[in-house]
Amino acid sequence: MSESQEIDYVSIILCHYTLADDFGETRAQKQKETRSEMLQTTMESLEENTTFPAEVIMIDNGGTDGEYLLDLTKRGGINTYIRNKNNMHFGWAWNQGAKLATSDWLCFTCNDIGFKAGWLEETLAPLVQFPKEKYIATPIITPEKDNMKYNRGTLEGGYRLNTLAGSNCMLMHRSTYEDIGEFSTHAIAGTHWHNKMHKMGYMMVATPENKVDHLASKGGFNIYSHLEVREELLTGKVIDFTYESNGNRG
Repeated sequence: MSESQEIDYVSIILCHYTLADDFGETRAQKQKETRSEMLQTTMESLEENTTFPAEVIMIDNGGTDGEYLLDLTKRGGINTYIRNKNNMHFGWAWNQGAKLATSDWLCFTCNDIGFKAGWLEETLAPLVQFPKEKYIATPIITPEKDNMKYNRGTLEGGYRLNTLAGSNCMLMHRSTYEDIGEFSTHAIAGTHWHNKMHKMGYMMVATPENKVDHLASKGGFNIYSHLEVREELLTGKVIDFTYESNGNRG
């Protein structure tokens, strides 16, 4: 990207699926809030706290909140609303949204994020300040904020460098997304893409303080350390593999 390039606006791509039961048990059963309630918190906080110019693209993976999302679209809270008949997983939805986005700046996020004031401006800042670096930005700090395995330095302004957090809310230039490649179409596509990102030399830059709340993590939800994953490729071929929390697949 050009060092003199200005950011006119950002395309915010959200994925929604009411019953997030990809791990054998609905996350709603593990959390105090249902996905529908989290969705409303997400959209209300997004509208209230997004002052930087942005278009909002909502991909609804066949959930049960279509009436609410359609009404929000009619009121201008969503610029583009796409409803898939079935749950295609959020990786598919994010890829779908990227094709519809009209900005070269893409923010990929989900229906379980509570946005705080100034979140978008602060997340954009290191990308503007260091345009030639292979950076992706996130408003989420990894819980292990003092673990040097995840945080290997800071930038001017207190931004944390090389954190492994952020797969639930990531901001990047379109050229970065195209270089790393599309998201996989399975339940842990974000983590899979995140690990690929690091192997290609990209680093995540987190804001000095959390600028969003990850609503799904409230109540002590922990992803299983070992998952059985079934990935169906666009060719129709199906791949079964296991996935460890450290990012290895076999």
